[in-house]
Amino acid sequence: MHERTQRAISRLMFVFCCAVPTTLTLCCVLATWTPWYHRRSLATLQRELSLETGLVIEIGDFRTPSPGSLHLFAVRVLEPETRHEVARVRELQWIRRSDETRILLHQPELQSSQLSGLWKMAHDRFLCRPDLTDVPTQLAGNDLTIHSRAGSLTLRDVDAWIRSYPDATEATIRCVPAMVQAEVPLTISVRRDRSDEQPATDWLLDTQGTALPCSALAEFLPKLESLGNEATFTGTCQWRQQDGQWSIDLAGSRFEQISLDRLFEQHAHRLSGNASLQLDRCRIEPHQRRSDIVGALRARDGLIGRSLLASTSQNLGLEVRMPVAWGEAPGDIPYDLLALGFNINNTQLRLDGVCRTEVGYESYPAGVVLLLNGYPLVRSNPQMIESLRLMAAIAPAHSVPVPLSNQTSWLTSILLPPSRPLPSNEPAPPRIRSAGNWQGGPGISQPQ
Repeated sequence: MHERTQRAISRLMFVFCCAVPTTLTLCCVLATWTPWYHRRSLATLQRELSLETGLVIEIGDFRTPSPGSLHLFAVRVLEPETRHEVARVRELQWIRRSDETRILLHQPELQSSQLSGLWKMAHDRFLCRPDLTDVPTQLAGNDLTIHSRAGSLTLRDVDAWIRSYPDATEATIRCVPAMVQAEVPLTISVRRDRSDEQPATDWLLDTQGTALPCSALAEFLPKLESLGNEATFTGTCQWRQQDGQWSIDLAGSRFEQISLDRLFEQHAHRLSGNASLQLDRCRIEPHQRRSDIVGALRARDGLIGRSLLASTSQNLGLEVRMPVAWGEAPGDIPYDLLALGFNINNTQLRLDGVCRTEVGYESYPAGVVLLLNGYPLVRSNPQMIESLRLMAAIAPAHSVPVPLSNQTSWLTSILLPPSRPLPSNEPAPPRIRSAGNWQGGPGISQPQ
């Protein structure tokens, strides 16, 4: 081959194999430095994360320090329909490897009112999708803050793991409330078990002796809001959901600083004071019609309405002995100590006054429920009664008779009671009648 031809071929090879690739590489590098490319990459990242989580993800800025590493700044998570803020994170570091994924959250904040949607997303899109959790994921956060109407709760030393097993996916969270000096963190564990024909979700909350404010989860579990802003929970809660059915176990748990004013503000009767509720046993399985609850309610320095005293005497068999001076005086009755033990076994209920178990009241006889200035106002009856009578005791005086049975229980959500009393000269019948022993009657046929 001629020398000039060889030189021409060499120049062409240099142009196409070296100069052109280098030029294209430089152009690509310069393009990635432009604001236009950065904005487009940010929009693509937001869109991908939104599609993967089912929520709206807004990101202020991002960086990719190395392959498999991603830094996000000013992250906001929004509910897609209402555009309410679910969470926000000042900075998020995401490192993905072949064998694990690590996520570090700096100053994350959650809205308690949006926790139900966040839980549904995490449950349906991750715990129920083993293909998305085949790689173990570890999350760590500092100063996690949960905002609610009652205030804010800050958690420190937050660590979480998501692991998959052949027949289950498990997520575990450990953290410590910032306002307590606890050495052992509280634990929240959620396990999606696929070993049975019907998958089940198991919750486990163990406070490890730390008093957890109920107000932080009051908007996620609205029933907790009625306990008051100062109420706390200590103990273990196990909850299981399977095929639309649920069961709960609160054995050994304790609720403190319950505001009885807040608890009874929607009821016709009045009761005030700060109370504590100890649950020695508490197993509730509605689908199996099983409830086994043993515990005690204690309260001090409050007021009790006269209508509530009369109702408990009529429906629960409590013996009320009112001094003459208090019997004629108007208004609610003050009390120094209220201590009532209870045992609910399915359809049966037993109440027992336990004032004598309190320090300083050991000399009182058994069965005393309510004390005022050293005088026993209320005593308990050791006989077993129907557990439905508890509903009758706190129901308003004008509530209508409700015949409860397996055949009519579903109507309680449709046929609503009156909101105020109706004029009547007839004596009021018992407000709740149990028809649990009804075995059926004669058949009814169409006329021939």
